[in-house]
Amino acid sequence: MINKDFFKNINLKKINFRNVKINYFMHKIINRWSSIHTIVAFFVVFFLFIIKTLFSYTVSNYEYYNWLADAQQIWKVSVPVNRWTILSGWENQTVLWTSLHLYDLAVDPQIVWDKDKLSNFLVDIVYDESCKNKSITICKNNILKYLKVLEIENFVNDEKYIKNLLKEKIVSKLLQTKVTSVLIDKELSPSDILQIKNLKISWLYPTDNYLYVNPEEFDNNDENIKDLSKIMWTNEERLTSLTRKRELRYVPILNKISIDSSDYITSYIKDEKEAIYKWILSEEKSISWFFILTPLPNRYYPEWNLASQVIGFVDNAWVWNYGLEWYFNDILKWNNWEIISRKDINGRIIDTISLNQEDLIWEWVEIVSTIDRNVQRKVEQLLEDWVKKYRANKGSIIVMDPKTWNIVAMANYPTYDLNNFWDVYELEKVKYSEFQNPSTDLLWYPIFVEDNEIWTKFIYDNKEIFLREASRDELWNMALVKYKYKNWYWAWVYSNDIISALYEPGSVMKTVTVAAWIDTWEINKNSMYQDNWFVEIDNFKISNIAEQCKWYHTFWNALNYSCNVWMIRIAQKVWKTLMYQYYDEFGFWKITWVDLQWEVSSKLEPWERRSQAWLFTRSYWLWISLTQLQVAAAYNVIANGGTYLKPKIIDKIIYPDGREVVYKTEEQRRVVKESTAKIVTNMLYDWCTNWVAKNWFVKWYNMACKSWTAQISYKWWYETWNWSTVWTFAWFGPIEDPKFTIIVKLERIRTSAYGWETSGHIFADVAKYLLDYYKIPKKEVKDEAKK
Repeated sequence: MINKDFFKNINLKKINFRNVKINYFMHKIINRWSSIHTIVAFFVVFFLFIIKTLFSYTVSNYEYYNWLADAQQIWKVSVPVNRWTILSGWENQTVLWTSLHLYDLAVDPQIVWDKDKLSNFLVDIVYDESCKNKSITICKNNILKYLKVLEIENFVNDEKYIKNLLKEKIVSKLLQTKVTSVLIDKELSPSDILQIKNLKISWLYPTDNYLYVNPEEFDNNDENIKDLSKIMWTNEERLTSLTRKRELRYVPILNKISIDSSDYITSYIKDEKEAIYKWILSEEKSISWFFILTPLPNRYYPEWNLASQVIGFVDNAWVWNYGLEWYFNDILKWNNWEIISRKDINGRIIDTISLNQEDLIWEWVEIVSTIDRNVQRKVEQLLEDWVKKYRANKGSIIVMDPKTWNIVAMANYPTYDLNNFWDVYELEKVKYSEFQNPSTDLLWYPIFVEDNEIWTKFIYDNKEIFLREASRDELWNMALVKYKYKNWYWAWVYSNDIISALYEPGSVMKTVTVAAWIDTWEINKNSMYQDNWFVEIDNFKISNIAEQCKWYHTFWNALNYSCNVWMIRIAQKVWKTLMYQYYDEFGFWKITWVDLQWEVSSKLEPWERRSQAWLFTRSYWLWISLTQLQVAAAYNVIANGGTYLKPKIIDKIIYPDGREVVYKTEEQRRVVKESTAKIVTNMLYDWCTNWVAKNWFVKWYNMACKSWTAQISYKWWYETWNWSTVWTFAWFGPIEDPKFTIIVKLERIRTSAYGWETSGHIFADVAKYLLDYYKIPKKEVKDEAKK
């Protein structure tokens, strides 16, 4: 029998032999190995590692590493895509508003090259943007805004003087090298803000719902970071990162620079780079590397404040507001897109990846309005001039074509700049020296005084102040410091008063009462009536104003002098049922459905509920409120022969595929007979040429017009103070073939007591311009025109 240990010994011998053999070969290799082999082996292993890593980056894990690189190098900003374009109407179409890319201009102050040359270049750009081809007032306001000061004593509209002011500001900007303000949070609650203020940390700046930090003032106190993180419910690492000190690489110079300036800068940069490439210019003398131009899509209004209340605006959040922007938003808006730019290791934008026109500018639809740009501009200019001359609070003018009811011009003053719509919130101190009579000139404006008990928070000179509206008695106290809006009316100027403000037009609308009577009763121009000067109704005594109304006269005379008693006689004959029907047919109790936002209308209860006194007072237009557009519509009915159409402000919409949606003239109803309209037209012509308004007679043309001064209603009665009136002037002509209807309204004029003395001036200026602009042939005025 074989012993087990025998096999065990054999196995051990085999193992020992194998080990000896391996050791032999290893020893042999080591003896033959040299230093060169060590180097070769190292590089083989190294290159194998490189190949493996490259394979991982470019093949096996390509998507992950590509995403990681983009996250570090690419800057994305989501912005709304361009809205479509709207044009003015008539023969020479111009762009009223459109969408395009405007550049924000900034510089990198860390570049060490020629900053003196850069500052001079930037001064020229800022000056051109602020003052070139602009009025003194606009230039000064732009400079004040840029310098962030409230006033400049002894300001001179001199280019050299203004550029010296700008250079001091720009040089101070270029000297900045450190980040001194970082936003930490913008959605803090009032209790959070209070707790943060109680920490009394000097490098924190809480305001409203925002919290800023100045990294240069940060004291590296971990306890402060810990306390702050508890209040804000955020981690300490994030706060530590935000409060770290860092170099400033972006100093804003101007936002939304004009197309001319952006083209000039980009051309300048291109020329400099070519000069450097050709060794004509050394890099040390170049300034092109300083510039950071960031293109952003903007809603751009090339006419600035033209027809601003008609157009409306798109704000910085791309939310549409007011006017046509709001009304046609569904076809003007589009989806959002992203600006994608690549950054260098310092965070500077070095290339814009996706701003190709074919990628970003979608096919546009064009909305063509009925507004004539030239007429609109001229009417706005005349309105502003006369409002200032008459020291009125505000005014408005509408011009329409009575045949098509196209709105040719719709002007309001005060107005606002559509590209800088936020300016309406700016405050300034009242300077008594600028007013002839401050105690009355400040009436009916939003005027404020400081008050720490009953207050609303405002921002003035970048500081919070507490104000309340001044009382009437305080307006007389010139010792009080008062504040007003720079534009006088705050954001109320966004509203289009022509369609959104009800007022009592007064005797201008006696034309409608006369038309109702003529249309109902068979009378002629020689029909007579007896006027005993007054009428007593329900304990009320109603009388005339003009002495010429008294005794026995033709009804032609009664309209010329706006005789109230005669209007009551008409109401007695027509009575409530028919009077109500005519008022309704003229469209006084419903909106016109013009394609604009915020149109309003007064409400009238059924005639059965109305008393006799109601009928008689309404006959001479007391307590009836209309919009200016409704007044224009009534005069259009008379001008076009008695037909009511739908007012039109859009001519057509053109789609990318060539389709056109044309807004046709819509005839809605006949209001009065054509013969009635002709008689009333001749009566208005008589008023315009022979009686009260003869001073505003337009030579060589037969016009029809009427004006009146009405008191402003206040708390179920009428204001009794001085200048508490609204003046209206209505006109259409030439009466043989009416081309235009004009309605002028001025509020609270301080230079005259009667509307025909003031609004008539504007009417004459507008009428003469229109007749000349549209080359309407002159015609000798003859008495036959009244027949």
